[in-house]
Amino acid sequence: MSAKRLGARHVGLVVGFIVANHVANLPKAEACSCMAPREVLVGPDRVDDAPLNTRVRFEVPSGAKGDFVLRAYEGARVETTARTFLDGDLTFVELTPKSPLAPFTRYEIAVVRPSEYPCTTVLGTFRTGVVADNLAPKLESVGRAVARGGAHPGGGNCSIAGPWIEVGPVKVSDPDQPNARLLLAVWMGDAAGNVDTSKPPTTILPIRGEKLTIGKSSLCDPHDVAIPRAPFVSLAVAAMDDAGNLSAPRKLRVDQRAVGAIP
Repeated sequence: MSAKRLGARHVGLVVGFIVANHVANLPKAEACSCMAPREVLVGPDRVDDAPLNTRVRFEVPSGAKGDFVLRAYEGARVETTARTFLDGDLTFVELTPKSPLAPFTRYEIAVVRPSEYPCTTVLGTFRTGVVADNLAPKLESVGRAVARGGAHPGGGNCSIAGPWIEVGPVKVSDPDQPNARLLLAVWMGDAAGNVDTSKPPTTILPIRGEKLTIGKSSLCDPHDVAIPRAPFVSLAVAAMDDAGNLSAPRKLRVDQRAVGAIP
């Protein structure tokens, strides 16, 4: 075999090795596996001193069927008014009793589906104290609001391009109800950057580890508040207690240019 043919064969072997090595080191195309959204009681849950004017809040899969009721433990149903907030694959439901709850009484939140067995599923229970709560909680600090996006969306880590918004560290307190689980009401601004906090909030979200996440942060995240695809987004947040009392809102402006959120 000639030296020329040997050289060509050597080059071919080297190129083949480089290509094979590159393919072997590519990220594996693993499937993203997510749990289906489910019914979850947000609050109050397992407390023994809920205010007499407490509101019941829970999340259900969007489009879920059934009658969601508040009732005395194994007793009569409480008449309530409901408002809902669509949040992606979940719907946030808030039930407000039309009359004050009875003191020192245990209540339960249940889903009733007569055509299924069992026909009733209890999401959780709580017990009232003796007083109503009419004092607003405090939004001590909100930290920074930062736009996020996945650098390499897709694959087994369930990442997405985004954008979503992370706010934190968020610190809240409620001197009147120190055991209450406080939530954050969120108002998204319009295209001109105006935020009207006199209207009902866009959504109500929990605080997780002093961090608030607005929008869908992964393929497995059932929450999906619409984030405007614009260079800057304005929003406002306020602490909300079990009785629906709101702190003074804080307005925030988010720079989304770094995550490619411009159409």
